[in-house]
Parts: sequence; C-alpha cells; structure tokens
Amino acid sequence: MSTAAAPDVASGAVESRDPATGEVWSRHESATSTQVADALARARRAQRGWQLRTVGERAAILRRFHRVLFERRAEVAALIGRENGKPPVEALSEVMVTLDFARFYAARRTLRVLRPESRTAAGPPMWRKRVLIREEPFGVIGVISPWNYPFMLPAAIVLPALVAGNAVILKPSEFTTETGLVIDRLFDAAGLPPDVLQVLPGARTAGAALVEQGCDKIFFTGSEATGRKVATECGARLIPCVLELGGSDAAIVLDDADLERAAEGLVWGRFSNSGQTCVAPKRVFVEERVYERFSALLAERVRRLNAGVDRSAADLGPLIRPAQTDRLRAQLDDALARGAHVAARGAPAADHVFAPVLLTDVTPDARVLREETFGPLLPLVRVRDDDDAVARANDSPYGLSASVWTVSRRRALAVAARLETGSVVVNDSVIVAGMSDVPHGGVKASGAGRAHGVAGLRECVRSKAVVLERLPRLRQVWWYPYGPALREALDAAIVALHDRGWVRRARALWRARGLVRRPRP
Repeated sequence: MSTAAAPDVASGAVESRDPATGEVWSRHESATSTQVADALARARRAQRGWQLRTVGERAAILRRFHRVLFERRAEVAALIGRENGKPPVEALSEVMVTLDFARFYAARRTLRVLRPESRTAAGPPMWRKRVLIREEPFGVIGVISPWNYPFMLPAAIVLPALVAGNAVILKPSEFTTETGLVIDRLFDAAGLPPDVLQVLPGARTAGAALVEQGCDKIFFTGSEATGRKVATECGARLIPCVLELGGSDAAIVLDDADLERAAEGLVWGRFSNSGQTCVAPKRVFVEERVYERFSALLAERVRRLNAGVDRSAADLGPLIRPAQTDRLRAQLDDALARGAHVAARGAPAADHVFAPVLLTDVTPDARVLREETFGPLLPLVRVRDDDDAVARANDSPYGLSASVWTVSRRRALAVAARLETGSVVVNDSVIVAGMSDVPHGGVKASGAGRAHGVAGLRECVRSKAVVLERLPRLRQVWWYPYGPALREALDAAIVALHDRGWVRRARALWRARGLVRRPRP
C-alpha cells in the first residue's frame, strides 16, 4: 500500500512518534550496510536448517504464532494505534486480519501448493520420461514494508515466506519500527529458530542495502517512485521482486445501485485509516441520473465524521506525519483553483489533523484525479453511462483495485471485466487487501507480482524439475549419427503425430519404424 507522500529519512536514528502529539517514544539506530550483510549471512546459515524441516513442522510454527498473537491481541493493537495513529477499532481489525492470514497459510489445503509433483512427461516422443517437480524456497527473502498497515502487510508476506522454507529479513517503515519488531517477538515466542526471521530497523538506506547485499528475492510495498528504484536495482542484480506501489482506485456507482449502501460503504472505504489505504476508493464516478441524490447522501455522511487526536473518540486520526498533511492540502488547493467545490467537510479538528473533504465539479486535469491522494480527500465525478465510467476509471497510470456498485450481477461483471486493475470488489471496498485467500497486486504503475492467497505463496518458491529416464539401457532415437535415414524417419514421425488425415498418419507410422530399429554407432 503506497506511502507516496511520506518524507525521506536520512540514515542514523529512526524514531517512533505518536502522530497525534508528535511525542518521540522510541529510537533505534538505522542498520548499516555492514549490519545488513551480517544479518544476511546469519539468515543463510539458519535457512539451511529451516528448509530441511517438513512443511508440517513449519506450519506448526505458524499455528503457534496464531495462538500467541490471539493471546496478545490487545497489546499488539495498542502498539499499532500508538505508532500509526489508528483508532482502536482499526488497530484491532489489523490484528484480526493477520490472524486470518496465519490460519490460512498453516492450512493443509493451502500447503498442497508445496507438494512435489510426479507425472509422466507430456507428448508421445517423451513417453520414456518421468517428471518430478519440486517447489523450493528462494533462500533469504527481503521484505521492505510500509507504515500505513504496519502489522498486517509485512506479516502477510512473512507468513508464506517462512512456511515455504525461506528465511526472512524484514525492514519495517522508519515510522513504525516498533510494530515491525513485535512481529519478531511473536515468532520468537512461537518457537521460530534464531535468525530465520530478523527485523532490521532503519531508514530507506537499510532497505536499499537488502538489495545491494544480495537477498534472493525482494518484496517491496511503498511509493511508485521508490518502487521503480527498487526494480532497477533488483534488475541490475537479477534479483526477482514483487512490487505493490499503491493506486488511485476508482469506484463506479451505476444508476441501479443501492445508493444508501454505496454512500455508507464508500465513506468508510475512503476515510478509514484516515484515508491512508492503497485500495481506498480515491475517485468516485457516478452515473448522472443518480448523481445529485448520491452526492447529497455522501455529503451528509462526510459531515458526520469526526477527525481528531483522541483515538478513542475520533473516526479519523491524524495523518502519519505533517508532511503528509502538507501534500494533501496542496492537492486540495490545486483542485479548488481549477474550479472544484467543497461539497462537505468533516467535523472540525486540530490544526495538524486533516478533516475529511468531499469535492465535486473536479476537472479532469486536477491532481486529485491524476495522482494518488493518500489521505481523507475524495473527488466525485459525474459520468454519462457504464462506458464513460470505465473510460474515466482507466484513464490513470495506476491499476491496483476498483469497486463497482450495482444490484445487477451482469452489469457488475461486465464493468469489472473492462477495468484495468488487479482486483475489483462489487458493492464493497478496501476489504480485498485483507482477504487472506485473494491475490493482491496491481497492473500498470501499481506494481508487479502478487501477494496474499495461494498466488502469494507461489511467489515465495521456485520450481525445480527433475526428468528421469525410465528405460536407461535404451539409447535415444535422435542421438548421433545423423543422416538421410534419420531425417526421413523423424519427418515420418511428425506426420504420424500431427497430420489430420488418418490414412497418411498410418502410412507415416510404418515409415517411422526405423527410429526404433536404429543400430548403435
């Protein structure tokens, strides 16, 4: 989930601040390149033993992690809230989703993906071959994670990486270091062997060092700009990577939608986590027949929202850092300067808290429609029909997710099929990124590869094929020596296997008999 507006942090100490007060309550020295190299060496040694354990033994560790997290859920949720600024309900929801991921990746039906496969080779020429396919871990996987869902997002990658037999080095966001470290402590309590999982505090330089020091695969979640740099550095070293780079997700409200439900769902989807969610609906396209009514319903709900620093009472807390607020205000000012209107604002808040805003009459060139808006700012756009809505939704460099609101399953599926995104949710929003069994990732500038679900587990392994000869005393027909007779026999075999005429195929089969009667040289 993108952290596009997060300011850069120089190497040195990283600080955990309460977003509501600015209080610094924890400091850690940023891991140096030398420390990253040492961690990588220790991870490689630990991974060799971890890979030798059975899948069942590794899954048992995940089940114990699930139990430990369940027992300490209140403690973990409080930590998330303090470091990230989430209201208690949202912090606890992040724990709940992580529990689902732990159970999913420890389940036998999920782990079938890791079973070795044995089969006869395809194609008659290879009838003597037996194929064994094994799914093997990469080795050491580096995970560079964001601050907006600082517990769920890294855990959802760490869990499948570990159960697949990898060691993992996690570099949490410099803004949420303590939340990253608690993942390590939970796995330690679950009995994970030392150094199989390591959490390295640090600024962006520490994340860059994971690539430079040669992790075997990188999972990066963050801004498009940083993701491009990660991809470039990984490409130069031929390191595979999975990139989730955020988006500007479209919501399409069709004229037959349940407007009350759509208004309620989109207000929650856009403004939960103070709007700092990659799959939040950030551009709402509404068919003109219901535009005025839906705009009024949406505005009524936005005005009820309370943004403030008291997490126990507020619907929205402060943004992660002041620089995030500054960027959002710049996007709002740009839209207003181009002719947009504020249709509704949330309840007044403290100076450093951005109250939710609903915009109408937004012009196509406004930054709120062209860029990712990472905060509680929502533009509403009138469209003619389904086709116009799809065209406007696809007119974006991003393609992470989208939502469609309609009572017609047929219309929903037709629109979903044309949207250039990694996922589409019908009559709901946001939840797709928290569904343990659903692949998560985007197209275009929203990234490459997939996390979550079985697809996410497959990203943590690479296939190795072993081809066995079942008749090792017999030589192959295509071996030396070459000559006219071999060429004619091979051509006859091709006709026998691929021609459409049965008579020609039968005659060719007789001519191809020389392939099995070839003498040894």
